[in-house]
Amino acid sequence: MLLKLKCTVNNYAWGAKGEASMAGNLALDGGHISNLEADKPYAEFWVGTHANGPARVIENNIALKELLSTSSDLQGKHENGKLSFLFKVLSVVAPLSIQIHPTKEQGKVLHAKDPKNYPDDNHKPEIAIALTEFELLSGFRQHSQICEYLKLYSEIQELLTEEEKSQIDNLGSFGESSSQVLKKIFSRIWRTPKDKLQTVVDKLARRIQGQENKSALDEIIVYLFTMYPGDVGVFAPIFLNYFKLQPGEATFLEPNMPHAYLKGDCVECMADSDNTIRAGLTPKYIDVESLVEMLNYTETLLPKYIPNELDDGTLLFTPRGIDEFWVQEVKGPSGSIYQLPYSESCSVLTVLYGTATVTLGNSSQTLNRGEVLFVGATHSTTERPKVNISDDFLAFRAFTPSPRALESLSNKNLIID
Repeated sequence: MLLKLKCTVNNYAWGAKGEASMAGNLALDGGHISNLEADKPYAEFWVGTHANGPARVIENNIALKELLSTSSDLQGKHENGKLSFLFKVLSVVAPLSIQIHPTKEQGKVLHAKDPKNYPDDNHKPEIAIALTEFELLSGFRQHSQICEYLKLYSEIQELLTEEEKSQIDNLGSFGESSSQVLKKIFSRIWRTPKDKLQTVVDKLARRIQGQENKSALDEIIVYLFTMYPGDVGVFAPIFLNYFKLQPGEATFLEPNMPHAYLKGDCVECMADSDNTIRAGLTPKYIDVESLVEMLNYTETLLPKYIPNELDDGTLLFTPRGIDEFWVQEVKGPSGSIYQLPYSESCSVLTVLYGTATVTLGNSSQTLNRGEVLFVGATHSTTERPKVNISDDFLAFRAFTPSPRALESLSNKNLIID
């Protein structure tokens, strides 16, 4: 079964406004919203069944979640009456919060303790794939580099005890001890009372502003200071990797990996959750204690994710240890024909640009920019969805891998069947 969906947009303050928003333009072109307001941010375009932004079937206005719960034939045997993932398009013009996402076990604890701020009990691993040049902070830098920066930006040491200052040189030492030192230092800084913190943030940022020659790291610190003066998140680039993803490049954000998006457009796919632990660069709820205790303090050398290339040239993003979602990039010139693999799972196909016709059995749907198609699971070895491209095309297909798909990944034998 092929069903076009009407999806939702979230208007968070960090999003691009009006026609400058890729997420907003996709929503408009796909018929999900009726107009774009010039002064309104269009931050995220959501595709999924999450309660905060559920998709509906256009032809009968039924919530997709309701349809799946009553129509088991639309999904594979491994699926559970809803989508286990949430797919998004993001348009970022201002920094998102310094944040992490919990493990499944931590999600249950957080939700039971504080259901208002942690609205579900799930984990939220996520993959981000750049659509434009995409700037972000993600994962801790090499500890030896953090050691150098704590000396270069020495004002930050005013927040540490004498014992903690004496341990800075232990950052980068062999083994677990380096992570333990980093946890002590990072926790001390993030737990500092607001008044004292603002004084030191201001002192550091204004010194950098007065410098004639600024490094790339200097510029990021000053940028964050202009957006969030006095905020502890201004210190984040000293600790976290700053890098740029080029269009098509990706990063996988494991549970408890610190990160903050800074600027650009991307698609994201994640487990079906909205659980976020924030501790800086945000007016939203801050939970420093949970963040500093749950953080993964190990260093991350190059937090980029390399996808699998299938025989037909499409890319398949299969994050390690995740069974809720995979993402397939379907891209090609006019005249290209693709068969969608592992179609024993239902999927959603979101069109970024171009035109194509999707065929499954006797059904077909023509898709244009911004449209979203639900593709029901197939229960026959001979019936597979096909995509026939009539104009240069880019779409992303999200689905929950079946046991067969997970086994083929384990055996390093991903195929188009």
